[in-house]
Amino acid sequence: MTQKNTQKLENKTRKSIATFLPEAIKTTLNSYHEFSSGIVPDDAKGFSAHHSACKVAIAHIELLIKLARWADLPDKTIEDEAENDILAQMINSAQIELEEYNNKNLT
Repeated sequence: MTQKNTQKLENKTRKSIATFLPEAIKTTLNSYHEFSSGIVPDDAKGFSAHHSACKVAIAHIELLIKLARWADLPDKTIEDEAENDILAQMINSAQIELEEYNNKNLT
């Protein structure tokens, strides 16, 4: 594949990611908040399963943030400035929450 074709494919992929990523981040954050704020089982097996599920959700959020950075989002692939601002806020909020989570669990 030539450099020009590779660049075209990469640009197409970035635009595709820009299309679905805002909703994916919003859905993932809402789902994580809903699940993690629910009742945590008292028994060891249930607690472990709940804790593992939260860790998987956090890894998913981290992956979405990495995708957003790779795709240079928010950027001008999203023509609506308000949508760009919302995406920037979601990414920033997700990053802050991840940092807080990691700081709590490292101490």
